Amino acid sequence: GYLQQDPQSKKYQLGMRLFELGGIVFSSFSLRQAASYPMTRLQGESGATVLLGVNMDDQLVYVDKREGKGMIRVSSEVGWRRPLNYGMLGMVLMSSLDPQDVKRVLKKYPLKPYTPLSITDTDAFSLRLEQIRDQGYVLEKEEAVEGVLGVAAPVRDHSRQVAAALGIALPMGQRRLSKELDRIIDLVKKACEDISSDLGYLKI
Repeated sequence: GYLQQDPQSKKYQLGMRLFELGGIVFSSFSLRQAASYPMTRLQGESGATVLLGVNMDDQLVYVDKREGKGMIRVSSEVGWRRPLNYGMLGMVLMSSLDPQDVKRVLKKYPLKPYTPLSITDTDAFSLRLEQIRDQGYVLEKEEAVEGVLGVAAPVRDHSRQVAAALGIALPMGQRRLSKELDRIIDLVKKACEDISSDLGYLKI
């Protein structure tokens, strides 16, 4: 689909696939621009690593990041790809899919035990996605990376569809973490709301 050949002249022209890719790149730039300040503010308020990811071809692709201040570094760099069911961002993105698409993605990328706490049962995973849809965020404790807690929520665009997932990764060993969780969840949700608003999402 990248090139199309005219059957009469035998000449080639650009195919629709290139226009689709151009649209993805444009939307990615728009998303990163809208997310830039809220991500920086969130990193400053939480001290945590902030990650922004999108669903591209049934994979989680990291499109932006703010590095945390702590000793623990989360090994996710801009441009990296992972299975769509991976971690907090992946679960948020998958929670926006239809049940049939969830089954298709899980068949393509079966659940893996990244840590002893990873969900590997498809029924339990489906229930987790339903919970994320209901509460509007995910709280993930050492399911993707041992010693790391994640909080993530969806970013929506003008069409009211989930355009991305934004999350923060915190070391589990922090003393006041349990007392700070509600505040951290609110900070993540606020950042997502601000990005969504800049992308044209109307909360009505």
